[in-house]
Amino acid sequence: MSYRVRPDREAMQVRYTTLAAVAIVALAGALVLCGCPQQPSGQAPPQQPVPQVGVEPGPKPKPVRIGLVSNAVAPFWNAVAKGLEDASSKLPACEASWQGPQTARVTEQRRLIENYVAQGVDGLAVSPLEAAAIGPVLNGLVDKGLKVICIDSDIPDSKRLAYIGTNNIRAGQAIGEKLVEILAGKPAKVVAFVGTMSVENARDRLEGFKQAVKGHSIEVLDVKQDNADKSKARRNVEDTLQAMPEANVLLGLWSYNLPAIAAAVNESDRTGKITVVGFDADPATLEGLKKGEIHATVVQRPYYFGYLAVMLLYDMTHCGVEATQKLLPQPDMVIDTGVEVVTPETFDDFSRRLEELGLEST
Repeated sequence: MSYRVRPDREAMQVRYTTLAAVAIVALAGALVLCGCPQQPSGQAPPQQPVPQVGVEPGPKPKPVRIGLVSNAVAPFWNAVAKGLEDASSKLPACEASWQGPQTARVTEQRRLIENYVAQGVDGLAVSPLEAAAIGPVLNGLVDKGLKVICIDSDIPDSKRLAYIGTNNIRAGQAIGEKLVEILAGKPAKVVAFVGTMSVENARDRLEGFKQAVKGHSIEVLDVKQDNADKSKARRNVEDTLQAMPEANVLLGLWSYNLPAIAAAVNESDRTGKITVVGFDADPATLEGLKKGEIHATVVQRPYYFGYLAVMLLYDMTHCGVEATQKLLPQPDMVIDTGVEVVTPETFDDFSRRLEELGLEST
């Protein structure tokens, strides 16, 4: 039996309606995965039969080809890849893959985008490294008819068709609020570490953090950039520990920064004197939480970045961009996948939920 995909609104509505009702996103009326409501706090979708939405007998369709370009290569993106793989396996005639630059260089990311375009993909999901450089590239692709969305980090003033990922201002606020709670009124001098501040998610996280600690005796002294060079990330922390003895809070803004911070602190003479907080759940971060070496991290839901990106681009291809966008949060087409704060005290529960999703980290 062959089949074709029938583009109709009723079929699409099965996927898009009540995700917000079960708290995986903060916005009302977002995505439902294959008709199965998503679970909160990073849990896996219920193991129910996936409906063959919009499929009926007819000629076998040409495969929908979807590409995803990350802003780096790190364990964080393995969770995105797992979501991408799971979604594409549940859709008729869907092929999906991802690539990422080894270093945070815009030229390399542009090359990867161009490679996917040359391969003839139908849809493209991009975590842009630099809005000023990547925005015009995405605009040009949309003008040519390619379905392009942003994930993980947005360019809201571009022509991208939607954004899937974290509200990074809120994420920054969450870690700032947790730090205020941890310090319990004690003053703090903070140094932040990141790949590059040219990426919107980095700027938004730091801005949200500053908003949350405003009015408390917490000051951000500096931000150290490493251009996604993990060796430099570690050296930046070591240099800071030597040169800035007044810094008593180290903040990791990207997923690999927290492990670099924890490792450098552990080998210094300031163990136990530094509060370590940041973002994401790299495998080494999970180990640091388990040991109590990392005091808190804000985790995203990258699995859903990949999963929802595939679902969205697939529907845009088969059912049309405008028809699909009508079912997304208005007016910005932003699907906020939410965050949670994980501490050593909540580590066991979070680890269990990761296992249920088949992930080692987020």
